[in-house]
Amino acid sequence: MTDKGTLGEFDLIAALLAPLADNEAAQLLRDDAAVYAPPAGYELVISTDALVADVHFPKDADAVLVANRLVACNISDLAAKGAKPVGCLLTLGVGPQWDSSFLRAFVAAFGAALKQSDMALWGGDTVRSAVPFVSLTVHGLVPKGQMLTRRGAQDGDDVYVTGTIGDGRLDLPTLGPAYAAPQPPMAFSAALVGLAHAALDVSDGLIADLDHLCRAGGGTIELEASAIPLSQNGRAHLAGGGALIDLLSGGDDLQIAFTAPQSAAEALVDAARAAQTALTRIGRFTKSQSTHQVMVVDESGAQMPLERRGFSHF
Repeated sequence: MTDKGTLGEFDLIAALLAPLADNEAAQLLRDDAAVYAPPAGYELVISTDALVADVHFPKDADAVLVANRLVACNISDLAAKGAKPVGCLLTLGVGPQWDSSFLRAFVAAFGAALKQSDMALWGGDTVRSAVPFVSLTVHGLVPKGQMLTRRGAQDGDDVYVTGTIGDGRLDLPTLGPAYAAPQPPMAFSAALVGLAHAALDVSDGLIADLDHLCRAGGGTIELEASAIPLSQNGRAHLAGGGALIDLLSGGDDLQIAFTAPQSAAEALVDAARAAQTALTRIGRFTKSQSTHQVMVVDESGAQMPLERRGFSHF
């Protein structure tokens, strides 16, 4: 077998993936199941995301981009639950163009991303596929009964978001760093437990994702357009005639949006500072009998038209 060929399934597992495995939970990847006992006082939070070529990443994307986005998209879900990553299951759909060189580069980048996330490989599956894809099922730990959900928003809650909005969308055409190697705010997420009422990650667009909080919580969110945190690239987009809605609906931000009571404001600011995470209050959640979605208002208080809300999976 050469780097121009394709690794056999068991070569791939034994030579490349087994060194990434948690030996105790993963059984050295020599079994077809893993075993893990959560520490006393904690619960497992489990989430999964699949990325498909030409849907979630360009079909000719390099292996490092695919690996980095796979891990980031999945741990972003855990971050929004206030959970710390511990282990994962990888499903690798090997397409015709993914030769051994690609797979070696993928596993190297995947291993580095796991190490950065303090997460072990527990097992998974490898299959041949006409269309290349990768899928990760991640497991995280959260104090028992403390997992953050989408449905907990309370009347009068402030709405916050970490980081900046729109950079993933702006970096997509050039495969820039915000798209190719996103960094979910993991260091800040644990601080949300006990402070936030509802949370989720921003992956399909800020408006579309906050719509989920509105529907789950039975209310409306009024976002202040002037408060939306933008990077230098985002501000340049607006200065060049681009629309704010491009950034609010673009997706791939992998930040955390959440609601919290006004009484938590000082503690949240302190926690964000300690985690070196940018945090911005962007609006207010209000219980509503009829309107369960986001509206955006300008500086005069006028409601802005929203011709699109975010990425649709179907």
